Amino acid sequence: MSPTEISLVIATWVIVAVAVAARLGPFLRRHQHAAVPPYATFAEQPTGARWLACDTTICGHMTTVHTPQPGGAYRCTGCGHTKGHQ
Repeated sequence: MSPTEISLVIATWVIVAVAVAARLGPFLRRHQHAAVPPYATFAEQPTGARWLACDTTICGHMTTVHTPQPGGAYRCTGCGHTKGHQ
């Protein structure tokens, strides 16, 4: 092969590589991982608050913040249900 033919083959492969990269670029960018969401912000809990399992289906029986009430009971900050002394 002459140097001219080698240059034409290399130029052809470069053109093919650029064309493939241009076609695959949007496809590859679409499948990149999403950006990392910002860190959670934490709020200061009231004095004496406890994380207790809520006994209602409104809160889905999940652990939520309960604030102290007079008489030793705790009130759920999610649904307002009051639990006895804990």
